[in-house]
Amino acid sequence: MHKLVLGLAVGSIWALFQGPALAATGTALGVDPAAEAHKAEQVRQLVVGADISIGERIVTGASGQVQIKFDDQTELVVGPNSSLLIEDFLLREDGSAGKLAINALAGTFRFVTGRAPKDRYSITTPTGTIGVRGTAFELYVTPDWTYVLVQHGSVIGTNKAGDKSVVLEVVCEIGQISFGDAIVLGHADQFRDRDRLRAMFMYAANQHPLLREFRISQAERCLNRPAPGGQGGEESSSEEDPTPPPDPKDLKIGYRP
Repeated sequence: MHKLVLGLAVGSIWALFQGPALAATGTALGVDPAAEAHKAEQVRQLVVGADISIGERIVTGASGQVQIKFDDQTELVVGPNSSLLIEDFLLREDGSAGKLAINALAGTFRFVTGRAPKDRYSITTPTGTIGVRGTAFELYVTPDWTYVLVQHGSVIGTNKAGDKSVVLEVVCEIGQISFGDAIVLGHADQFRDRDRLRAMFMYAANQHPLLREFRISQAERCLNRPAPGGQGGEESSSEEDPTPPPDPKDLKIGYRP
């Protein structure tokens, strides 16, 4: 993807027009075209160095992408065809303490926690909530399903009703959160349809579109190893396997082709 090579001065100039009411603790360090910030009736094109403010909805097109770093070093990537609402910051404009609260509305995301206490992060999706414990994970969101791929640390997923939860704490483990349930689907090595998983968790398959500081060491290990039933490799299935590996085509994965 073509990067917009713009200096941080662009963001500073923009901030002069925003005034103190839009003071932000998030900065867009990497932006691809077709990325906008919506707030009330205002829409602005995002550029490298732009501040991200409370109440803004980040929207990307088919070629869009935004890499955001917050003051506590939390990193957030908003992938193509995605939208996300910034609901609160750790430090609000009036100096009071808040949470880093985001609402992942739809699309694909990468989230890496920073230095803040883990109970200060709040992530919601249309089907539930996600709690973190020193975590890096990939997220894929549709109106009916939320999918999580753990890169390190652990994730707690709770369904919308709040009566079902699941803990994901194994590297490359995948979870599903729906309105009525929260379950572990299995380890990425168990899935035969790797192409579908790569479409959902695009940054676990290819980190080249990301700035170096937004990449995770060995992130591709989850999806780019041989699939079960392949030729050779430790991941090939055998007749001795007690449980047949799950296949995404047999699950209600509402991924976008």
